[in-house]
Amino acid sequence: MKQVAEEEIHRYRRFRGYDYSRGASLFITIVTNPRRRLFGEIVEAKLRKTQLGLAVERRIVEMAQMPGIKLFNYVVMPDHVHLQVHLRAGLAAPLVVLGRAIGAFKSLCAKDFHELLGESGSLWQQGYHDWICQSAEMIDAVNRYIDYNPLKFELRHNKPEFLSIREPLVARRLSPDEFWRGIGAVELLDGDSPFIALRMSRKLDSLQIDEAVGRIRRQVGNYVFVGGWISPGEKAVRDMLLAESAGRIVQILPSAMPHEYNVGSMWLDAIRDCRAAIIARGNSEVEFSRAACLEVNETAKMMATQALPSGHSLSPCGKAVYWLPEGPKVMS
Repeated sequence: MKQVAEEEIHRYRRFRGYDYSRGASLFITIVTNPRRRLFGEIVEAKLRKTQLGLAVERRIVEMAQMPGIKLFNYVVMPDHVHLQVHLRAGLAAPLVVLGRAIGAFKSLCAKDFHELLGESGSLWQQGYHDWICQSAEMIDAVNRYIDYNPLKFELRHNKPEFLSIREPLVARRLSPDEFWRGIGAVELLDGDSPFIALRMSRKLDSLQIDEAVGRIRRQVGNYVFVGGWISPGEKAVRDMLLAESAGRIVQILPSAMPHEYNVGSMWLDAIRDCRAAIIARGNSEVEFSRAACLEVNETAKMMATQALPSGHSLSPCGKAVYWLPEGPKVMS
């Protein structure tokens, strides 16, 4: 299934012309006022809930039992909650139904807040943020976002070095004459493990992709795999490498890495485990094109097959592979 990038989620804000009586899957965020971390602390990528955090979780479950609303997923964070809910088709005034449900939830949580903490004032910021999911891919992206939110919070706030952009990035496999940025285990670029630059044809069908993924899985742990991970086959291999505990992977972005670059949720486990890096060259944004993709493939090939500046060649296993419908071809 096509993946939707995490940063795309916010493009799907409420549509004025959408008929919510058809039913709708929504991604909802409700934030404390003023971003007070009242619900707990993140420890080992999980929320250690306070009594108020536990109460908020109970109120979410209660809200999910209201008519017309189905709860698919949720997460309670130190200073906000995320909900993935579905509005049933055929509701009269569906946004009114949603507003009343959210309003009741916020009011009950506020009551718990006053009783448990003995404080006056507002628990929540005014209103809530809702985004509509227009496709199954979007629903999957929101689901991943919710599931990985505690880990992202831990890396961003408790271990910021994991998601900090390193610049200028200097490594044996990168040209010293070019400016690079990187996130994650950029130390892979200085290691002695052999690299495989992988490119996969868009002409591969699903069975051929599955076969390629199976064959490559048997080599996990022996190599660091590098590429742009753009074609469907490449994305399937990327997902396998990120999921495998021994998988090591480097992604080369086709354009410059902005300072506000957000790492997709699927990368977080591998970055935390120091087996994944994302790198990009230059300061100028490049239009996504076939030429940019070919440049990424050429750069990956160079990284996998070049002689290191130390004077020692890479292992003979370091190579560039182009996977075609007839099978893998080692590129010279």
